[in-house]
Amino acid sequence: MKKIIVLGGGTAGWLTALLVREFYPQFEVTVVESDTIGILGAGEGTVPHIVAVLDFLKIPVSALMRECGATLKTGIKFTNWHGDNTAYFHNFTGNDELEMWDLDSIFRSNVLPTMLVGRNIPLDSASFIARLSAEGKVPFVVGEIPPADLQNYPDPLQRLHHLGSFALHFDARLLAGFLGRLARKERNIARVEGKFVQVNTDADGNISGLSLEDGRVLGCDFIFDCSGFARLLLGKHFNETWVDYSKHLPLDTALPFFIPHDGGNLPPYTEAIAMKYGWIWKIPVQERYGCGYVFDSSFINEEEALKEVEDKLGFSVTSPKTFRFKAGAFSNSLVKNCFAVGLAQNFVEPLEATSIWVFTRNLINLLKSDAINNLTPEVTNRINAGCRMVNDPIPEFLQLHYLTRRRDSPFWQTFRERMTIIPSLQEKLELWQEMPLFDHDTVALEMFKAPSWITVGAGVDIFNRAAFQRLSANSRLESNLDDGYQRLLRKQENVARLCLSHAEFISRMKGVAAR
Repeated sequence: MKKIIVLGGGTAGWLTALLVREFYPQFEVTVVESDTIGILGAGEGTVPHIVAVLDFLKIPVSALMRECGATLKTGIKFTNWHGDNTAYFHNFTGNDELEMWDLDSIFRSNVLPTMLVGRNIPLDSASFIARLSAEGKVPFVVGEIPPADLQNYPDPLQRLHHLGSFALHFDARLLAGFLGRLARKERNIARVEGKFVQVNTDADGNISGLSLEDGRVLGCDFIFDCSGFARLLLGKHFNETWVDYSKHLPLDTALPFFIPHDGGNLPPYTEAIAMKYGWIWKIPVQERYGCGYVFDSSFINEEEALKEVEDKLGFSVTSPKTFRFKAGAFSNSLVKNCFAVGLAQNFVEPLEATSIWVFTRNLINLLKSDAINNLTPEVTNRINAGCRMVNDPIPEFLQLHYLTRRRDSPFWQTFRERMTIIPSLQEKLELWQEMPLFDHDTVALEMFKAPSWITVGAGVDIFNRAAFQRLSANSRLESNLDDGYQRLLRKQENVARLCLSHAEFISRMKGVAAR
């Protein structure tokens, strides 16, 4: 029986422990965390991958609704990125949502959005999820068709039929507490309260245990570094090489704050509001909005950032603490018998809420590989290459969001001159000026699929619309598009009437009457 230590709690630490337990029920798993250090607790958004992770861990979505202030997330509304208060919506389902209407096959490709971009018609007009979200509704109708992967445990979600992918918002501190209680009470995972002070190693340089401040020594066969921005093991112990993304993504400071709400008409989406020197995240959880201004400290300081926020909102806010960061990732995530998870492995600004997606994907790949039992140099190299394949494309997609027409501050005026455009993104930009192609054979799109690139590219107005119009006009499907587009809109209108409001969905998940 191997001894596994997870250094650090929070969402990353407890999810790591739960996933290790699921893959290796015979191992001894211990989480080491300190109440005096606490957790960052700033991340409150996810992507649909979280639902699959919860299903695998047999944690009902309804449990997070009851215990963690969770709400549904259908996508992200990007507001004011051109400085004119216009907005566009990046939903999760992209064009996959069109399949459920059983329309002509042309609507399962990128032909429809290509036509809309060429005609300067907002893509939101054809998005069922964007339409629902604007109405405060979610893609669920009352029905008796439970998702097959949810039949292993009782959940109110089984009594609904979902019409598109979804993710969750949650209170990060409540989630960490909930996962910790579940791990200790139901999953046979131990918790040790204490501060780490020293790494103990064997003759080969592997970590054999940790020494704590009170003198206790904990032995281990494998260890997960979930120490957040402190990066105690991969960074401070192993001195692993850090790959800096700041020449592509300059934001380096986050000023979190909360906004109260009355609990009614909560939007089922995150809002990302562009400011003069960065952007604000606005995430609805059941008791409040979790917000934060992510900005470039080379232009403004914390006091100036706070004033800009208050001027935008029209009232005063209090920030619990400001934290600095540097976008980047360790070159290797697995060093000796230590694997870094979450903020201890990499960090990019939460513009697309990729953090939990990235670290659970990398972690599950490690656990599936059985590297813990077979830690050879070949396995280590393969794991690290896989992590780089997951981590590296994220900055490229995030950088696309900043290539807007906004020019109302030095930050926006000089962005393209100061920042290095990632070569793979530059290749896409040049391609799209001539041909609106989005298939993998032309340009590898990696983690974000074609609908996401089209949505954000159209949202920031980066495309050569004439090229899109030429492709649409030359298509033999052109004569069918207008009629099919109108049929799509009619079907969307009919189905939208049946969908639940966000408030009703939450109430059903919590098992209480809707307010």
